[in-house]
Amino acid sequence: MRCLVLGATGYVGTRLVGRLLADGHWVRCLVRDPERARISGWGDQVELMVGDIADGATLDKACDEIDALYYLVHGMDGAAGRKPGGRVGWGQDRPGFTIRDRSAALAVAGSARRIGVSQIIYLSGLQPPDGEPVSPHLASRHEVGELLLASGVPTAVLQAGVILGSGSAGFEMIRHLAESLPVLPMPARMDCLVQPIGIDDALHYLVACLALPTGTNRTFDIGGPDVVSYRELSARYARTAGLGAYVTVRVPEARTAWTALAVEALTPVDRHLAGPLLDSMSHNMVCRENDHAGKLGLPPGGPTTVDVALHRALEQVGPAGARPNDPVGSGPTVLHSQHVLVAAVPTQRVWQVLGSMGGGRGWNTLPGVWAARGWLDGLLGGIGNRTIAPRQLIPGATWDTWRIEAVEAGTSVLLRSEMRLPGKALLKLSVHPLPDGRSRYVQRVTFQPSGWLGRAYWYAQLPAHQLVFGVMASTIVWRAEQGLLPAGHVATGSPPPDPRPRS
Repeated sequence: MRCLVLGATGYVGTRLVGRLLADGHWVRCLVRDPERARISGWGDQVELMVGDIADGATLDKACDEIDALYYLVHGMDGAAGRKPGGRVGWGQDRPGFTIRDRSAALAVAGSARRIGVSQIIYLSGLQPPDGEPVSPHLASRHEVGELLLASGVPTAVLQAGVILGSGSAGFEMIRHLAESLPVLPMPARMDCLVQPIGIDDALHYLVACLALPTGTNRTFDIGGPDVVSYRELSARYARTAGLGAYVTVRVPEARTAWTALAVEALTPVDRHLAGPLLDSMSHNMVCRENDHAGKLGLPPGGPTTVDVALHRALEQVGPAGARPNDPVGSGPTVLHSQHVLVAAVPTQRVWQVLGSMGGGRGWNTLPGVWAARGWLDGLLGGIGNRTIAPRQLIPGATWDTWRIEAVEAGTSVLLRSEMRLPGKALLKLSVHPLPDGRSRYVQRVTFQPSGWLGRAYWYAQLPAHQLVFGVMASTIVWRAEQGLLPAGHVATGSPPPDPRPRS
């Protein structure tokens, strides 16, 4: 089919376009920021149009010769205005998303009807039971669906709750709150029920709409097999992520605006998006009809459970993994420090110093530091003060308390710490030539903390860390400039010569 995707560079849109292409569909994307489309991984496989859905002429052109129009634009999330690396919700910096949603829906419906689009597919949100007060966010989603259903163009409105996957605003709120605090405050709204859906399942149902009988014009509630409270969803995340004991405490309800500010401080989700999402959490978000399986078919392997969806997101599996244009801060928290120095010698001299480290010769920093750290690690049940110098720098080789992850001979080596840490630590040592014959040495430490304890560890040891690794970087450059190498073996980045005699 020939598909038009509006909102193609958003969370769901980015993954949906890839799925449509993989299934053999032709895709056109109308975007405001072509750079976000180009870094998505499919930018050169679609027909890319640059424009705004508020422009009727542009919309008419985009709808030309289109069979199915996917409408994934929501005024509250600011996706159309978000820049690469922006926070989730970056573009929503003022009220009035309801008005923008309504205007955009009417414009899209009008163009689709005039040009002759055969089908509209809209991703909306699950609605509370009839008669229950509804948040402005959910009310706007419902209104847009009703406008599209009344447009005269056959429309499938898919109503989903929290979508689980790395980069999803709801999932990132849960992830970062659970990992940021030793005790998580839980107001009463966290006891409301929700029926989450994995991003893989959501994509399945969106694509399956293309096979609906001609003229289908209705809503479908879609969700996974589990109905849980937000409190239980957070606890399941903590358990799946291996965060250990997870403590919550009931607190009185606070104004949504204040809570949204706290969410913005602790997560990558902007307060302007967090506010409407928090309001929606005051309702039970559960499927009220369950005939979608018969009409759209079940996902391969059956509906994805909450635990499996969380595992896929954490392990970066398929669509549940991160994408290049996901908002900054999405995915696991990664902390880092870096030292950059210029050495007045060629790169080979610096590389020789790097290869001479370890195995009892030290790491060019303050005396006794690594030995003391190794002693402490031994007390904690770790590998202790291990000293092993590799004969060659190759992936998988042991280098004292490190394991070599990757090597670019003469240029860089990536090491992973095997000490007992509340997280994953990587050390990358790299050297690059400069035009004047000198070289630039870059020493970068990255740390992926495991929960709040990992974050506390990082910031508690950061002053000492900066001192130790700063001395290490300076000493490496100084030794390279002075030509000072310890006696003995210098590891290389290439295989040693074959000792067998040649015939």
